[in-house]
Amino acid sequence: MKKILSQFALAAAIAAFAVASSTGDSFAKGKKAAAAACMPGALKTAACGPAGCTMLRCWPDGKWHPSLFACWQPWCPK
Repeated sequence: MKKILSQFALAAAIAAFAVASSTGDSFAKGKKAAAAACMPGALKTAACGPAGCTMLRCWPDGKWHPSLFACWQPWCPK
């Protein structure tokens, strides 16, 4: 009985390790891809009109999102 329980515990530990390591790899890949997309906190010009330009801000997820900031044409970041 002890042998069966120890084999079951070993199999459960190996399965838990496999799941944890595969999950960790996917999180690490996601962070690398997000970091390469844009620098968090960076601003860029989205679209310009007669009243000024709208801005996009890079968030920590690595994607550009609309910002509350606006700028006027000569002073807008590229």
